[in-house]
Amino acid sequence: MGKQTKKSGSQFGGDWTLEKLEIIDKYLNFYIEALKKQIWARKVYIDAFAGSGKTDLPNGTILEGSPSIALKYDFAEYFFIEYDAKRISELKNYISTKFPEKLDKVHLIQGDCNTELPKIFTALSKNNNSRGVMFLDPYALELKWKTLVLSKQAHLDIWYLFPMMTNRLLQKNKRISDSFRQKLNTLLGNEDWEQKLYQESPQLNLFNEVEYTKEPVEELVKYIANKLRELFQYEPKMKLFKNSTSSPLFLLCFMITNPSPKAIGLSSKVASEIFAKIDDRKRISEEEA
Repeated sequence: MGKQTKKSGSQFGGDWTLEKLEIIDKYLNFYIEALKKQIWARKVYIDAFAGSGKTDLPNGTILEGSPSIALKYDFAEYFFIEYDAKRISELKNYISTKFPEKLDKVHLIQGDCNTELPKIFTALSKNNNSRGVMFLDPYALELKWKTLVLSKQAHLDIWYLFPMMTNRLLQKNKRISDSFRQKLNTLLGNEDWEQKLYQESPQLNLFNEVEYTKEPVEELVKYIANKLRELFQYEPKMKLFKNSTSSPLFLLCFMITNPSPKAIGLSSKVASEIFAKIDDRKRISEEEA
């Protein structure tokens, strides 16, 4: 599943990729079933970092990516955004071969998601019957917070794979370059992360300067949860993905913009159940190993 990046070529994942794709698959299955009798609803799927339609794992395995998973389900429209021209061409060929019957429902959009997504949100907001699922799986720090804010125009269930590489940019003692500071401001929407994610040391250094200590990863997770809660007025469901050395990679967050209490309750319940089943299976597998 290629990402929105200026770098061409294959995109590599890991074991967490399998879990991520399984979660999206299970949720889309629930979503389509839940709306099957709502014949008034025009169901749409949005993938802001669609890539080429496949993911290459380090062990040589090639997986079908999120576009392929979504195309299995009956949406009225599919919006696939991808920055790289080569990958968008590969995705078009893939869909033409695997899902030719869906071509007239697919919008292939080459460009920056922060430019293209607001156009889609505006179009959906003009149709009160539009309901959709949006998957945001950035390569790094491409997604701007203001784009998330604009998503509230439409009725969407949102899965956002937040890049925990952000934690590596939070250098000790706040020694962050101006360029990285600006990237973090854009990613997180404002500058309050400096106050939330650093603590002032009670002691000065040898030069009588104030020292700062960085909060642990858990505080970054809480910070993201609080920001999403404030934005969507909804308690986000989250799952942290780690690599083989237990370093955090991504934080998969589920949000919903639909204000309906019934919709919120049902979707939240299903998202939590999907997370729980995967965690239980993983725990059992580790105990048996």
